[in-house]
Amino acid sequence: MMPVPVLVLLLLAMAAAAGEAPVWRCPDISQPPMASCSCDLPHTLRCTGDSSALSVIADVLRDLQPPATVSLLDCAVRNVSTLDEPVLEGVRLHGLVVSSGELLRVGPRVFAGLGGPLQALGLPNNRLATVPTAALAALPALDRLDLSHNRLDALRAGTFRGLRNLTFLELSDNALSAVEARALVALPRLRTLRLRGNRLTVEAAAEALQGAGRALQELDLSGNMLAGPLGATTLPALAGLRVLALGRNRLSSVRRGALDGCGALVSLSLQHNQIDVLEDDAFAALRALTQLDLAHNRIVAVSGGSLAHLSRLVQLDLAHNFLRALTADLVAPLRNLQELRLDDNDISMVSSEALPPLRRLTLADNPLNCDCSLAEFAAWLANCTRLPASDRSTAVCATPPSLENGLLAEVSPHELLCGDDDDDEDDETPSPSPTKVPVSGKQVALRAFEYDGFSITLRWGVEASAAPYACDALFVYEEVGAHEVLLESSPVHCNSSQLPDPRALTVSLSAADLMLGHRYRYCVVLMGGGGPVTDEVALVLGCSDVIPLVPTGRAPPPPPSARVASLHANVTAPGTVQVAATLWEPSPRCLLTVAVFAGGALVAQERLNCSQPRALLRDLPAGPYRVCASAGDSPARCVSAQAQIAQQQGLGMAIAAGFAALSSALLLGLFLAARRLLRRPKLMPTHQCFLAGPPDEAQHARYVKLHATTKL
Repeated sequence: MMPVPVLVLLLLAMAAAAGEAPVWRCPDISQPPMASCSCDLPHTLRCTGDSSALSVIADVLRDLQPPATVSLLDCAVRNVSTLDEPVLEGVRLHGLVVSSGELLRVGPRVFAGLGGPLQALGLPNNRLATVPTAALAALPALDRLDLSHNRLDALRAGTFRGLRNLTFLELSDNALSAVEARALVALPRLRTLRLRGNRLTVEAAAEALQGAGRALQELDLSGNMLAGPLGATTLPALAGLRVLALGRNRLSSVRRGALDGCGALVSLSLQHNQIDVLEDDAFAALRALTQLDLAHNRIVAVSGGSLAHLSRLVQLDLAHNFLRALTADLVAPLRNLQELRLDDNDISMVSSEALPPLRRLTLADNPLNCDCSLAEFAAWLANCTRLPASDRSTAVCATPPSLENGLLAEVSPHELLCGDDDDDEDDETPSPSPTKVPVSGKQVALRAFEYDGFSITLRWGVEASAAPYACDALFVYEEVGAHEVLLESSPVHCNSSQLPDPRALTVSLSAADLMLGHRYRYCVVLMGGGGPVTDEVALVLGCSDVIPLVPTGRAPPPPPSARVASLHANVTAPGTVQVAATLWEPSPRCLLTVAVFAGGALVAQERLNCSQPRALLRDLPAGPYRVCASAGDSPARCVSAQAQIAQQQGLGMAIAAGFAALSSALLLGLFLAARRLLRRPKLMPTHQCFLAGPPDEAQHARYVKLHATTKL
């Protein structure tokens, strides 16, 4: 039975209060397969059983003395698609949870005749397509309602009529795309509203919240389809709101005066979005904010003006972004800041003026350049006893080579040298000049791109005069706003003399770390001459255009079970796509993943049970659309939802002719800087000459984003 922690935690106090008897004993209900019960908490009865379980349990509970011995009943039943009869009539409960995974309908009389005022009701993990309004009307004292993990797609006016005492409403993980403004008007005391994991756009969310009362304090809109900038009017004014979760959406920036009208906010979560810009005075309307989560975004820099007005901020999370330095601009406005998380950025420098009296500071997976500019920061780390040792150990040197992987807090001051500080004036031995590798004018162009949902195959055309050559490395860049970020760098090993045709080079790589629908550029580096670096060797460089990661339809034959046999997609109305699939031999727990792309970007995604492989996806941006579906781990099958849409297989012909004219100095600098920091090999050989590099060539994966703002 799936636990329901939300209602359990909320009802613990009620359950304790109900136990007036000095000794409480769990009711003995063990009549398998009809019903089997146990008690893991006082006054809480958890049961499983078949379609007759509720009747069996009700008969026992009606005979209990005193009648309020059980406060919460949590029952998971099998083979129940409809509840119509008032089987719990005369049973006194504070809380009730019923889940079956198959429940489609709750009749209007189900909760009639309960022995006391029910305060909490949970109907999670079912298949309800509508809210059982008539049944809920019999529960005017209801305080908490959980309808999560159902199939609700819309909330209409009057849906919650009669529930004026409701304070907590859980609607997460449904398919909600429309909530009428008057749907929430009937809930004047609602304090917590959770809409996580639905399909609400900015417009739909704004309409839904127009009916929210001033009592609303906590709102969760994470995992929806909110896109575009977060501005002053993105959400309506919610004067009493204190906690707002907007993570796992597609928000692109934070505008000046964002969320004006939500001035009471103390916690704002914006993690896992696509935010790359924080405008000046972005949080001017949120002066009471104490917690701000901006992790897993695309932020390259934070100015002092963007965090102005956040004088009460205590916790700031900027992990997994593209920050290049920790400067005073970031922390100066934050007078009460105590916890700062900066893991997995591109920070190489820390200003001595950016050292507030923090209690937590994490800098794991940053390429710190441990020279004399970090001397004050190193001393601060070594002497800052208020920081836990685990935090101090996250500051790890990436350069110079002599200090690589050393803890900055343990580096002695004389080791933090700059410029010519380490030169011995009496040493007349000249230091050797670095080896310079010229860049060849020979051309390498991408001739074909193939993606089967799991791996990428790149087929390069190499100018004949570039041979002999040896493969050196492959770089993958992600397009992030106006920039291109070095996402991955992997060594490639081959020799043109072992290829059937040196003019045709094939490289395959795993797409496990790439995001479906995101846009990437692929660059290959060859060493002309085929041997070790000498004066006669030159770099041969080739890069593709920016290509959206969309299945090209060239997938290998799927396995004999749990695969999509056919896929049909039709545009039934503007912004609406109807999808239907046929599957071969689906497994009992098979899930079908359906994804819709428009303009190369992922615009909608839904998981279906393979027994009902149909979906209607609404509120999509303008087409044409590409629809892909996969069952379990089988390869994806893709079709076009409009006849005039170009076949995505044409993506495989992205040609990098104009890219060959890039500045040689820029590419040479890129190559030489990143070559020492290559990740462990991920490339999958497609020819016997593509061999994995020896273990000593594998470098540290955490420093692959050194060129976060490199514009190719």
